[in-house]
Amino acid sequence: MRAIVSIRVRPAKAENFKAYLPGLPDPLPPGSIGLTAEVDGVFAGTALAIAHPRSGTGSISVLDVPEIFRNLGIGSRLLLEAERQLIEAGCRTVRVTLTMRKGEPCPERDFLIKRGYASEKLQVRSYTFRSASAQEESWLERFRLPAGCELKPLLSAAPEEREELQRIAASLPPDLHPFEEERMLHPEFSTMLKIDGRVAGWLGVQQLASNLLLLRSMHVETEFRIRGNGMALFAELNRKHRLLDRFAYHMMSISGDNQTMLRLAERKFAPHAAKIKSIIRLEKRL
Repeated sequence: MRAIVSIRVRPAKAENFKAYLPGLPDPLPPGSIGLTAEVDGVFAGTALAIAHPRSGTGSISVLDVPEIFRNLGIGSRLLLEAERQLIEAGCRTVRVTLTMRKGEPCPERDFLIKRGYASEKLQVRSYTFRSASAQEESWLERFRLPAGCELKPLLSAAPEEREELQRIAASLPPDLHPFEEERMLHPEFSTMLKIDGRVAGWLGVQQLASNLLLLRSMHVETEFRIRGNGMALFAELNRKHRLLDRFAYHMMSISGDNQTMLRLAERKFAPHAAKIKSIIRLEKRL
């Protein structure tokens, strides 16, 4: 006997989905649309979409089917209904964001591509690299800051220095902003670079665990013609604080729009990476 699959629209309240998706934000974003699937009355999956009718773009933030119910077409049914709901809400395009790990399959991506999702765009790529391996790199000694440079705690920047940092950051991708999530920055390791009294760059650092540092934002103004740019600043910071000795792993996340830094990271960090993770966005016209 064939199982009966039903898809229901449910009020988009986090409490209705907490049992299946405990990590959901509460309240859900405006424009949220909640769906659940049942097989013969038993819960078999859920989806959450978000409509942005003003821009004509919607997103599907959750599409989850328990393993026991996979390969029964339930995911496809949830996806189609989510798309239909977005069309009714005035959306002409839908986007889905996925996380991919280098060297590992991504069945979610294959699933979406078969259903018309394309226009793949890299959002962020993160490299988690082994410090012991990176210490063998010759550039750590070769890249040096020029005479007359000064390293100061980023979080102790004077008002005029902070204003200059903000001015420089205004023309850069948001992920390079020196004070992004300022409360998370390490007060000792986060550093401002000054050359001849002028703000020349910065390196924002966050400690994620006892053995892991995140290089949150790294930038050096090209007009100062420093070989290695931000990498030279990291090398100097490592000499000052022995970061590669004290922390077994380092992580750097780079915007998909920052092609220069992505190419640099591929050369300098990828050979030492324990993990490379990419967040991509797929898009479909409705």
